[in-house]
Order: sequence, then structure tokens, then C-alpha cells
Amino acid sequence: MRAFDKDLVLYLKQKGLVPEALRRFLQKHINVMELRAASWIAQDPFANDLSASTYESKYPHVLGIIKEFWHLHWHYIAACRDVGVAYKVLDISGPDWQKVIETSGCDAFLVRPSVQVSIWKQMYDERLRIMTKDMGKIIFPSYDELWFWESKRRMHYWLHANDVPYPKTWIFYDRKAALRFAEQTPLPIVFKSDMGSGATGVIIFRERSCLKKHILRCFGRGFTTYRKAPNDREWGNIFLQEYIENAREWRIIRIGESYFGYEKLMGRGFHSGSHRSRHGLPPADLLDLAQEVTDKGKFLSMDLDILVTPGTRPLVNELQPIFGMEYTTEACIVDGKTGRMLYDTTHNSWQFEAGSFCRNQLCNLRVIALLETLGREHA
Repeated sequence: MRAFDKDLVLYLKQKGLVPEALRRFLQKHINVMELRAASWIAQDPFANDLSASTYESKYPHVLGIIKEFWHLHWHYIAACRDVGVAYKVLDISGPDWQKVIETSGCDAFLVRPSVQVSIWKQMYDERLRIMTKDMGKIIFPSYDELWFWESKRRMHYWLHANDVPYPKTWIFYDRKAALRFAEQTPLPIVFKSDMGSGATGVIIFRERSCLKKHILRCFGRGFTTYRKAPNDREWGNIFLQEYIENAREWRIIRIGESYFGYEKLMGRGFHSGSHRSRHGLPPADLLDLAQEVTDKGKFLSMDLDILVTPGTRPLVNELQPIFGMEYTTEACIVDGKTGRMLYDTTHNSWQFEAGSFCRNQLCNLRVIALLETLGREHA
């Protein structure tokens, strides 16, 4: 199959325009993962550059940029160059990864783990944990934030433990218990894969027979999506969540002390992955909730997707320390002006500051937040 044909098929699959039987056939005979990897790597403008900065730094620090398998770390390179801080790109996927970190001479590390394959996520979880807890290294976002990135189960456990309001959720590791639940639970109900973005792992079940069949699948051959390798399956558990009718969804973002927000509009039955948004002044109560949640977790790089329905309290649907910005160059636009929200402690209110703050998918602000952390560490 020609490259053009493969790209067209991938586009159709992303838009949900390929029948399920044909989708399974294509997934079997076309390596979608290789196509996606080649597409992302081709977008790296620094692929042939030196792996370390050569300019004079404006700061007394050197930042390590942890290499990502599909080169999605390049936004950090661009951000470091914009901010004017020295950097080194480091690969921690090899057997000598600890020596790489120990001899790097870096004061802290910018991280965007690879999560496209479950074993990659596992590697980053393991190695970043050792870096931070045993080697005493500073990373950004923090390990606690990255621990539940692309894991809805971990996120749910954290929300529950910290009394954050969220949609009713049921997680089963026992097939018989899941089937008993399916016999009596009100429908519709939502299934979510543990890993997955853009609604690729989300299914709304309106028929009990289909729900039970899916439970058997999850406890049998397992579940995967077209975005993942066919053998990279989630097996032996299932994540189910209440279906909330007519909910609106806002994305509220915190990077350092900067906040952003826009409403995610629905497309094909889902807010996530619709690439449709409506901008305006983010509601103060949602900003308050985002501040409360991120302060509680000491999170400085976090996106909260919040469900809003009339007459009920807002519910946190997703927490993600790293999130897509491909279709949104600025995440807060009020009265036609781009900017950010800042909390005014003098007047105890939210204030809009006009400007452009989302360069390099918000990585400029991430670099600045990390430098501010280092400044406090050395004060």
C-alpha cells in the first residue's frame, strides 16, 4: 500500500469513518504505530541538531530534557531556546540510564514520558521513580503528577483519596463481579480504557447484552484501540463510569501560577477528541476547583476536564499533567484577546491578563516554572 493510501486510511480511522470489521482488518495488516511514529518524528525541527545547547545561558542552571521515543520532547528544546536556558537532551531508555543521569551535570529534568505503548509507560514510571525518590533528582512535571498520566485507574484512586468530586466509577478485577454488576446497573454506562486519549478508548453502552459481551472481551482476549499495537492489550480488569446526560465540559489548565480555560464542545458523542472548543472567561468556581485540587496535590502542570450540569456540583472527569495542544494555540481567549488567568490574593479574585502565554504547547511556562522551583531550592 502506498504511503498516501496509508495516511488516508489513518485519517478515516481517526474520524470514525471505517466500519468495525474493516477497522480490525486494517489494524491487522497495517502498522498504525509505525505510521504515527513517523508522522510525529517528522515534525521535530531539531532532529538533526546537537543534543545540547551551544548558546550562553541567561541562568546559572542546566536543564536535562528526557528524550521521548517519538521526539515529542522537541517542544522543551524550543522552550529552553526561547527562555534562554542551557539544556542537554538525554536518553534514559538504555541499560546505562543511571550513569547518563549521574554524569549529565544537569540541575533538573524536563520530562514528557512516552505512553503510546504500555511497556514504555512502565519503563518511565520505574526509572523516574528511582530518579526522584532514590537519586534525589528534580523533574518537571513532578513524579506524583506523571504517575497517573494515562492511567484512569490511578487517577480515580487519587481523586477518591483526596475527596475530589468525580463521576461515579466502578473498577472490577473479578469477571463474575463485573457481570453481576452489568445485570443490574442502570444504562447507559460508560466504559473507559485505562490508557487512551481523544475518546479512543471510550464506549457508551446502551444495551445490557453488549455491555456483558464487552466485559467478557476485557477479561478474555483483552481490549485495545487502533492507536495502539494489536498485541498491546489491557486485560483482566474493567473501568466503568456513570453516564451523565447533557453535561458540558470545561478544560481548566494550571502551569505554575498561570491558569487557562475553555469549553470543550461535543463531537460524535464525546467532548474529548472532538477538536471543537468555545472560548470565553472561565467560570470562577471552576478556577477555584482547579486551584484547590492542584494545591492539594502540589501540582504545577495539570489539566482538569470538569463536567458541569445544571443544579449539581462540578465533577472532575480527567486529570492530565501533559495534554494535547495541536488544535489550540492559545488556551484562554476573552473578548477576542488571548491571555491567562491569575489569582489576585489582594482582592481574592481572578484577573485576566492579556498576552500570549502558550508557546510551544505551554512548555515555555513549564520551563519557567521549573526555573522558579530551582531558584527557591537555592535561595
